Amino acid sequence: MLETTKKKLDALYAGGRHPGTDGQLHPINAITRIDREEGEAIARLHRTMRPALSVEIGLAYGFSTLHILDAMAEGDYGHHIAIDPGADSFWHGIGLQAVRDAGLERRFEWIKAISAEALATLRASGRRAQFVFIDGSHLFDHALIDFSLSDQVLEVGGVILLDDVWMPAIRRLVAYIARNMRWYERLDAIGHPGLAGFTKVGRDSRRWNHFEDF
Repeated sequence: MLETTKKKLDALYAGGRHPGTDGQLHPINAITRIDREEGEAIARLHRTMRPALSVEIGLAYGFSTLHILDAMAEGDYGHHIAIDPGADSFWHGIGLQAVRDAGLERRFEWIKAISAEALATLRASGRRAQFVFIDGSHLFDHALIDFSLSDQVLEVGGVILLDDVWMPAIRRLVAYIARNMRWYERLDAIGHPGLAGFTKVGRDSRRWNHFEDF
């Protein structure tokens, strides 16, 4: 890990108050973050895949964003998009400022929109990703929409990671994908129990009335 990234992550993990894009200091809610081990697992998979374009749903304080961008900076590859409508308001721009403080802006793009709108825009513009990390709303229906729309921008051979599989809604989503979206295969040995991953191995070829109970 780059020293500038490590320094910024160390400060964020320590809690306290941090600068936002408004120039003010704001406290961090410690619940809203991934732990170091999870960040390292995400970065390790990202570094192995070396996606030309990766997409992250949910920026918040920038913990996972920094892990991903650091892998890209060290490996000298790709471009990363973070989707979060409240990054500069609800989260005070702490994650956006963290990217700047770590010097990782060159490969970074922020889309200020809800994920459904942003993913639909990416699809319509012809932009395709090889890696998607979903860590936005944890309501079942919202997370299902995020996965379904991410599928529309993900190339065959790409990977979608879901965070917080300890939550009932996300566990049910994982079960639904495994039973009903058979053009995805479950990724094993991701390296962290909070993550579930799926590799896209084909395209949707279901009959119009397909459904398997999950």
